[in-house]
Amino acid sequence: MYLAIAVENKEHPQHRQEYRVWYLELDAASNIVGMGVKNRQELIESLFNSYRQTGQSNWRAFCKDAERSRPIEVADFICMNMHENTHFGNLPTLSEFQGVLDALHGQLEVRSIA
Repeated sequence: MYLAIAVENKEHPQHRQEYRVWYLELDAASNIVGMGVKNRQELIESLFNSYRQTGQSNWRAFCKDAERSRPIEVADFICMNMHENTHFGNLPTLSEFQGVLDALHGQLEVRSIA
């Protein structure tokens, strides 16, 4: 399963749909086994692969001000306004997520390098 934790948006208004999603990869026991980044197209492809293999989404989003994560569905990319932060929820930005890590006194830093 994948848990979307942060979004990195393009600043230019014409490129708002070209965001990247930072995620944690979880095993069956909900242990973190990896961390990665996917762009919008890669995330949609991953969703379709999951539907083909299991019949359901293997993606969840942990949105701002939420106490629980929620599933990311293909319909989330179709039904939302194209100028929203993301098509599936109000994810924190990288800097906001780094603030959470700092508050937890973690020795982990996330930042874009490309």
